[in-house]
Amino acid sequence: MRRKLAIGIGTATAVLAAGGGVAALTWPSGSGAAAPAAVPAAEPVTVTGTLAPDPNPAPPRVKTTLRSVDLTVSGTKADLPQRTTKRFSLLGVTWNDGRSAPDGTLEVRTRSVATGEWSGWQALQLRDDAPDGAEAADLGRGATAPLWVGPSDGVAARIAGKGSGLPAGLRIDMIDPGSDSGGKGGGEPAPRASAPAPESPAPTLSTEAPAPAEPSEEPTEPVVEEPVPGEPVTGTPAPAGPAVEETEPAEDGSKVDDLTDEVVTPAAESGKDSAKASITAATTVPVAAQFPTYYSRAAWSADETIVKRDQIVEASSVQVVWLHHTAHAANTANDYQCSEAPAIVRSIQAWDIKGDGYSDIGYNYLVDKCGRLYEGRVGGVEKAIVPAAVKGFNTGYASIAVIGNYETAASTAAVETIVAQVAAARLGKYGFNPTSMVTLKASIANDKFKPGDTFTVARLAGHKDADATLCPGVNLYARLPEIRAKSQQMVTGLSMKPVTGGGLAAGAYHVKKSATLNWAVGTASAEIAGFDILVDGAVAATVAGDKRTATVALTAGRHNVTVLARHIAGSTARVGVVIYGDVTAPTYAKVVGLSLRTGTYSATVVPVRLTPNGADNLKLAGYQVSRPKPATLGPVSSWATTVKPGANVWTVTAKDVAGNTRAASITRKVVLSPETAAKKTGTWTKKTHTAYLGGKSLTASAKNAKLTWAFTGRSASLLFSRVAKSGKVAIYVDGKKVTTIDLKSTKTLNRQAVWTRDLAYGKHTVAIVVQGTSGRPAVVSDGLAYIK
Repeated sequence: MRRKLAIGIGTATAVLAAGGGVAALTWPSGSGAAAPAAVPAAEPVTVTGTLAPDPNPAPPRVKTTLRSVDLTVSGTKADLPQRTTKRFSLLGVTWNDGRSAPDGTLEVRTRSVATGEWSGWQALQLRDDAPDGAEAADLGRGATAPLWVGPSDGVAARIAGKGSGLPAGLRIDMIDPGSDSGGKGGGEPAPRASAPAPESPAPTLSTEAPAPAEPSEEPTEPVVEEPVPGEPVTGTPAPAGPAVEETEPAEDGSKVDDLTDEVVTPAAESGKDSAKASITAATTVPVAAQFPTYYSRAAWSADETIVKRDQIVEASSVQVVWLHHTAHAANTANDYQCSEAPAIVRSIQAWDIKGDGYSDIGYNYLVDKCGRLYEGRVGGVEKAIVPAAVKGFNTGYASIAVIGNYETAASTAAVETIVAQVAAARLGKYGFNPTSMVTLKASIANDKFKPGDTFTVARLAGHKDADATLCPGVNLYARLPEIRAKSQQMVTGLSMKPVTGGGLAAGAYHVKKSATLNWAVGTASAEIAGFDILVDGAVAATVAGDKRTATVALTAGRHNVTVLARHIAGSTARVGVVIYGDVTAPTYAKVVGLSLRTGTYSATVVPVRLTPNGADNLKLAGYQVSRPKPATLGPVSSWATTVKPGANVWTVTAKDVAGNTRAASITRKVVLSPETAAKKTGTWTKKTHTAYLGGKSLTASAKNAKLTWAFTGRSASLLFSRVAKSGKVAIYVDGKKVTTIDLKSTKTLNRQAVWTRDLAYGKHTVAIVVQGTSGRPAVVSDGLAYIK
């Protein structure tokens, strides 16, 4: 079967804006072509005390609908009189048996929503791309190539067949791709950068200039998609060495093993079309190209609910990239608007799955006439996902389709640049160069080759090199030598160095009002046209190709900041980081706290715990303690240290990652209250020794002997001497028992705080009561410490 998407002359011309609150951003120039018209960038997001929302939210979900109308068949003719329909933008003819095809002329006409006028009759073409293997065996209905006509609400059809008749079940299938912008079709998605990718902005495009500028940054997650959603944006460089060739599976699932990676010189080839004659400087050295920014499936609203994921297959490598266009009907032109491209991609997906039984959209990638790249078949843009595009040459290959008709339209620098970069990145990942040659052997038959036929092509080749088709159109095919040459002119080795002007935390930088970006690149400065610094997708600064640093101003909040390198040949590379602008100083959730700790006390050293209680709207970096003793702390919840008894001023300065600071001070007095200051109940005996605090202590053995301290303060600690024969004491706070402590110790320990308690500031009593433990009743008290 033959298939291409035809772009109808009745395509609507309405320019549709980005929908769903996606930030609209200008695309920077990257190809030397005139830059598209731009809409203003989104207002910067500001934040005060709370985390800013993502400046590049995900695009809205768009639903695609298929509707059908049966054709009336009479002998070798079928027709559908003009009729009003619900809105659609793409249509084609399908029939019951996918193994058959109508022989004759299939024509349709449609009524434009924009003008209310009917188009002329437009011919439908048969498909000329196809899947292999299990996917090919499960196609179901047959289908023509779909025809994109733009928003329409009327249809008519006529079929003039030849021979004995027409296939059963003929009908018109119409796809409504839904709307990104209030129900008028089209709309702008948000691009996603190659993994790992941060979030997506939505660029704008001119609907008049076919040669676009490079898409703006989406540092995932990327994407993307998100992605989604994010992280620094870096491309995937090529490995150092070649990969092992993979053979194409036969229809029975077996593999042939004589697909080679032989580099050949141009030679006659049995009269068959070949791209190799146009190769003038073949090389086998891979290009370490970064995979370019692309519109993710989420961005163009792929319908993931209809995808047959169990039929999606990943090969071990990509040996050849096939170039396609999506239309070849002689009476069509590239008159779609670039803002309609997401809707066209959605329509192709719906047609491929619902109309013709594919597991998903057939192409790995699509490019609109403005040079914007779209993620195609599900599974990963940088994985060797098997497409459904060149019968017999899908497994181990990748297919990229330019939306439009390049049999009639001229190619553009923007299209050629993005195709070159995709080819360099995809092939380079597996150790191949787009200009190198490879000899292929057909394992199954298509309209050009029989099983066992061999042919030699460049690794970036046209669809027509592997099958009997006009694809990718005479004009685009003629540009393949130049596209291969462009694939050698890539920015390589672009990497981000640490950002200065702030700090790094959890993979993101934090600065106050500006950040200085620093980067490295492997490409010679003479080959770099310049570097654009993108902030949330908009160009904030541009520096010359010999510069490796730039400073940008940032408002408060989260930003995706990217260095975009532009090669003089038009290709680009990018690397990005997430940077938070932050001018808000830290705060203190509560007053800085100081409490006593357990441990060994003395007349000069008291164990204490400082609780800074700092907080920040984004990320706290830590604290600087200046009094009563200097210390640099991380973002700790407390600090265990020691202090001399007496009054001390504690000064703590909280600092966030961006460098904002706020100081706080408290004055606290640590008091050592001796045992002699306690009220005694029962018999207590005085003991003297230099090991005791102040050289003295009190001891008691009788049950219920009691010592009670009264004080005004906020933290208390009881001190004891401990030996193997020490007994137990009950502890009371403000007249209530709180615990019982066993003072037994295998070795002698003096001036030991074995119990502490933080208290609300005020008047308190703390008491100990001897328990008269059998065999070891003695308790030695060394006093009370408290913070006033």
